[in-house]
Amino acid sequence: MLPALGSGVCVLSRRRDCGEVRATVAGMIRIVVLVLAAAGLVVAAALTTADYLSVADVRLPDVRGVPYADATERLRADGLRVLTYPELDAAAAPGTVVSMTPPSGSVVRGGRTVSLGVNAGAEARQVPTLVGLPERDALARAADLAIGVERVVYVSTDRPVGLVVAQRPEAGSLLDQGEALTIEVSRGVDGNPIDLPDVRGMTLDEARALLTEAGVRRVDAVAADLSFDRPNTVTDQRPIAGSEVMPSTPVTLVYALEGTRVVRVPQVEGQPLWQAQLAIRAAQLALGPVRLVDDPTRPAGVLEVRPAGYTVVGSPVALVVNGPVQDVIQRDLDREPFGFDRVVPGDTSAPPAEPDVPAPGTTTMQADGSRLIPFRFDPSQVGVASLTREPYRLTLVVSDAEGERTVLDRELAAGEGVVTSIRIEGDEPLLQTFINGSFFQAWRP
Repeated sequence: MLPALGSGVCVLSRRRDCGEVRATVAGMIRIVVLVLAAAGLVVAAALTTADYLSVADVRLPDVRGVPYADATERLRADGLRVLTYPELDAAAAPGTVVSMTPPSGSVVRGGRTVSLGVNAGAEARQVPTLVGLPERDALARAADLAIGVERVVYVSTDRPVGLVVAQRPEAGSLLDQGEALTIEVSRGVDGNPIDLPDVRGMTLDEARALLTEAGVRRVDAVAADLSFDRPNTVTDQRPIAGSEVMPSTPVTLVYALEGTRVVRVPQVEGQPLWQAQLAIRAAQLALGPVRLVDDPTRPAGVLEVRPAGYTVVGSPVALVVNGPVQDVIQRDLDREPFGFDRVVPGDTSAPPAEPDVPAPGTTTMQADGSRLIPFRFDPSQVGVASLTREPYRLTLVVSDAEGERTVLDRELAAGEGVVTSIRIEGDEPLLQTFINGSFFQAWRP
């Protein structure tokens, strides 16, 4: 006899109990939930793809030369975002667009950000806020904005040493062309005066330790020379030794860098580009970006050089050159030794070749199959000031098909150069120069 339905006992087929039924139903429910979730993901992906595909492509108009406000309005009307940054262009009107990224004519998606370079104009520039910055950061900030700092005054305050506490003109003011800033830098609270010891000839670390022991609170170091035998040696100090100064007065140490790793950036302002290239290559540096301007109100030739002072061997040097584009000559000098002069056709200012020496950049074939090439070393063009002040030893080593050999080993007076011819064998010779026994440069002619 079968149990009644109300007794709480399932009535099913002969061998299936209630637990099996519940497990089957739960599994079916899970399957249905997973199917619905997958369907939802597919629908969401389809909607997202549809939204992306529905964004229209935009061909960027050319807004260079257009006032900033008009250019921004035009680009935003096309569904684009606009980001601006200042530029200086003497040939463009202030407030106009002088560059754009991506360039005009590019096809981009709606909503893309377009960067516009807006001419800040040379007539007036806005003074940035420098108060509260460390002195070094303040000077770097002014340099980035092409604003000169005419004077740095150190004053006694209770503010941290080295912090800018005042500036003239004030932040937000407009500077006329040629006008510069004056900043005041805290030197801390003054104490009793001290007599500065003479630290010239000491190593940089020894000089710092002695000055600190004497009570000097701030010691700055500036590299202003190269040395092949005594790097990191103090060559000068400011204020001079014996001066009576307050403990908060900054003391600047001038020292020599190791000549085998760093070089002085040559001073090429005012030179034509071809001559600046030669000087940069002769200093074991690379010619970096060259920005050409055509401003008849300024002298022709190189206007700006970055970096200045000293830099690491092989570093790029950026130039701003005033003059027509056609004055630019071939920039690839990799196959010419440092110190060679290149004669520019039609340029009578280029130095002439010496008698009995092949012209720069040329090769003379000999009857035995060897080649005769010119070698020129001018100490005034290699970025090492000590070679123009002190005697030095120049060695030239050639490695070619005949092996390695020394072809020049000469003691030279301060500022004395060498012009001669070198015989080489084979297709891939290597030339190396050494100064006072230290490696200086190498090249393949």
